[in-house]
Amino acid sequence: MDISRRSLLGASALTLGPVALALTGCSTGKSGSASGGGSDKDFVLWTWPEGFSEDTLKAVKEQFPDINFRQNVIGGDFKQKLTTTFSAGSGLPDITGVKGEDIAFFLSKTDYFEDLNELGAKDIKGDYLDWKWQQATSKDGKQLGIPIDIGPTALFYRFDVFEEAGLPSEPAELEAAIRSWDEYFELGKELIAKKPDTYLIRNTASVFGTAWRQAGKGFVDENGTFIGDQDHIKKAWDLAIAANDAGINGALAAQTTDSAAAVNAGRLPADFGASWHLADLMSDAPDTTGKWHVCKHPGEAVNKGGSFLTVPKGAKDPKKSFEVLSFILNAKNQALEYKHSGNFPAAPEAHAMPEVDGEVEFLGGQKAAEVFSAAAETVRPLYEDPNSEAVNAPFYAELEQVESTKKDPEKAWSDAVTAAKRIAEQSGIKVN
Repeated sequence: MDISRRSLLGASALTLGPVALALTGCSTGKSGSASGGGSDKDFVLWTWPEGFSEDTLKAVKEQFPDINFRQNVIGGDFKQKLTTTFSAGSGLPDITGVKGEDIAFFLSKTDYFEDLNELGAKDIKGDYLDWKWQQATSKDGKQLGIPIDIGPTALFYRFDVFEEAGLPSEPAELEAAIRSWDEYFELGKELIAKKPDTYLIRNTASVFGTAWRQAGKGFVDENGTFIGDQDHIKKAWDLAIAANDAGINGALAAQTTDSAAAVNAGRLPADFGASWHLADLMSDAPDTTGKWHVCKHPGEAVNKGGSFLTVPKGAKDPKKSFEVLSFILNAKNQALEYKHSGNFPAAPEAHAMPEVDGEVEFLGGQKAAEVFSAAAETVRPLYEDPNSEAVNAPFYAELEQVESTKKDPEKAWSDAVTAAKRIAEQSGIKVN
């Protein structure tokens, strides 16, 4: 989260109610010494900027007056900080966060963490969405982490732009009209015919990144074999190419001034994203408050984001660590985090709480949590190898080439597969 989003959050939280505002939570917790040392009563939680809110931290301190609890915010490369500290074998915190994109890596380092099943995790498993719980479960059944939040996806759209074009603009109507990707692309054609230079697709990567996840499998399977050349990836690729060929692709890179300008001007009136994507929209287009809605996007929802809390092996009191961790991540506190930062709760019980279920001003008073809660129920478990991102990178690079240089899509596909296989082999992944 950049400075502008932090400022936005501070200025808007009181007026927007329960609203998804940021990829990570915000906190005024002090950075401290980044060390797990000190007295026996000192109890340290490591998080990345900006960590848990003051409301949650206050609740922890009230619940556990017998410890000196503090949150240390670690800047820079959080994964590298953890890896270095684990390797050193000292200075470990009592509890640490693990980012969602890093959990696959740390599942190959289970000796770094306590098995939370041995501390009572089995008793609370039912409090969390099963597919998210599985993301932190090792092949031999160890539970490394408890979910902080999730990132089920939906479609954010400018209902005023849709109304002007004579397209369905109410969430239920639009959802019914775009059940399939083909229907969505046809709607995009209709929109651009009525409003030139107005695009339903930010870029081909946004379609590809959503579509391949909908298959329930990625580029490497659980046996460590490359499957990025199989039909489920090719189908996602072909959908991305179809969007480009339909002329509805804005070819806009995310988090750029051009992209922000397009959102502001209504030239990009729709985008796929998790609940935290609202922060991007608010940052890019603050003057469009009240002109947006959210609904189900074509096909099944997928998950993008969502992290975990873990107990490092070597923590001075693992049972106490788990007790505190469990309290931080109970439904009530997850609801507080949604109200504060937009981190959507991994505990379904929180979805009906007033901090989550209220109206969102930026979304025209819509109860956005209803959409994301329904989306969360349809997300399919997805195995991710520690090297998945490196292996899939050539596909995104080649799609960008199709967009920017008009490279032949079939040649781009062939080049992407070749490059991905090379990376897979270098990473120790089996390639058939």
